[in-house]
Amino acid sequence: MFASRVAAIAALSLCAVATAQAQPATPVQVINLVSYSYRPMPIVLRAGLPVTLQFVNRSGKGHDFTAKKFFRSARILSGPVGGGEIDLGPGRSASVTLIPAPGRYPVHCGHPFHKILGMRSTIVVR
Repeated sequence: MFASRVAAIAALSLCAVATAQAQPATPVQVINLVSYSYRPMPIVLRAGLPVTLQFVNRSGKGHDFTAKKFFRSARILSGPVGGGEIDLGPGRSASVTLIPAPGRYPVHCGHPFHKILGMRSTIVVR
């Protein structure tokens, strides 16, 4: 009796490990913030599927990624999205894992004059 319970527990443990290994990793979409633009442009994501957005400020100035409607409509799984924006100092990065909702969402940098200088884009979620 004891041996059969141990065998059952071992079998369940192996199934759990196999299931965990079989699940694909969450894809990562790198979003570069450069002087007065975002790359890629536009940002295209798949609706309803988890994705990690890795924001990287490759410039020597501070920038942000403001997309209030996008972040409000998405299901945030982890990461800092205070007020619908990601604010990054020079050379800094941050990651947010979320499940995006379908739609088209505007993005811009909220720092003075950055939007006017071209730092705006669109997120397309299909």
